Amino acid sequence: GKENKDTPHYKLMVLLEQELPEASRREKIDELAERFCVNHGSNKNSRKRLYKTLFLVPFARLDLLPYYSRFAAILDRVYSDSTLVTELEQQMHGQARFKKNQNMESRLRTARYLGELTKFRVAPPIVVLRGLKRCLEDFSGYNIDVACCLLESCGRYLYRTKHTHGKLSELMDT
Repeated sequence: GKENKDTPHYKLMVLLEQELPEASRREKIDELAERFCVNHGSNKNSRKRLYKTLFLVPFARLDLLPYYSRFAAILDRVYSDSTLVTELEQQMHGQARFKKNQNMESRLRTARYLGELTKFRVAPPIVVLRGLKRCLEDFSGYNIDVACCLLESCGRYLYRTKHTHGKLSELMDT
């Protein structure tokens, strides 16, 4: 059966699976976020589906992270049930625990995504600071790359933000 193109479900799938990965301009992200809120936002399952899509950024598409973070930031102002940061934080700590068999690309993607979400004020800075502290406590192997990735993606932001400047400086002195 061919699915009806007028159903909300079909329109949501097109938005998430086709339009979102193609959006590489701020204006387009803003437009898609608005369209999501107007047409699908009131449906909890649609929001769950969206958060899952935002969580599963394709590995080959790291260029999407700033745009997906912007999308998440817009939705964060409207809805308070996003699981994105919690899931990424759990993923980051899980990846750090099992570092022997952990995919380096996956760890760097998670770190970079959390860095972007921090700059968009979706993820609280403590998430990245905790991740950084953990890497610095065992500064070897992939932890070095992850620490660099966290600093590269939002180190400057944390350093220039009044309430995180001291904490970051303290970590960097260790």
